[in-house]
Amino acid sequence: MIFCAEIGSNHKGIPALAFEMIRQAKFAGADIAKFQLCDPDDPIRGMPFHNIEQMMIWCDHFEIEFMASVFSHDAIDLAESAGMERYKIAYSIAVERPDIVQAVAKLGKETFISHGGYDYYNFKKLFVVAEYPTYPDDMIMPPMFGGEWWGYSSHMHGYADALIAIVRGAQYIEKHVTTSKAESSIKDNHFALSFDEFADMVRIGRDIARLL
Repeated sequence: MIFCAEIGSNHKGIPALAFEMIRQAKFAGADIAKFQLCDPDDPIRGMPFHNIEQMMIWCDHFEIEFMASVFSHDAIDLAESAGMERYKIAYSIAVERPDIVQAVAKLGKETFISHGGYDYYNFKKLFVVAEYPTYPDDMIMPPMFGGEWWGYSSHMHGYADALIAIVRGAQYIEKHVTTSKAESSIKDNHFALSFDEFADMVRIGRDIARLL
């Protein structure tokens, strides 16, 4: 069972906040602290692009895996130069950038992809509803995981949906995390989990997984 804390852009490009979020992700029980590697001129999400080696040092310090979604070929090159072990491909890239998907596939590394319907080079497919946030009326979920779908990437408030996915066999859960749900500069904060909520999800989710 893998729990991924999606920090994404919620660190707002502030290194000290990124460090604190890595620290809290570890204490909340996450296996992976995930960022986004975008264009270096992106004022928010571009920060880890310039500081990926420092991010990885901090993750090593807290004994949590660093992983990132890659949004460009330069991002792939940087991730490789830093020795990133496995990759995430976001839904938007899966749909719009087959060249990036193919470039990651050539690396031969374990890769999670938020999309289904195609072979995708034996990537591990994560079920996702591409609405940010996803509200209950928009929520659908496979009756069971383990066939086409290996895990679940969530954009819903709370974590009840993640627990349902675990009961149905999901082996990977990805949830956004935040230090402030009221922070308005990044929209992902509003549906992200607090670290206390993430810790509760991990504790209950692992208990459920042990009983399955």
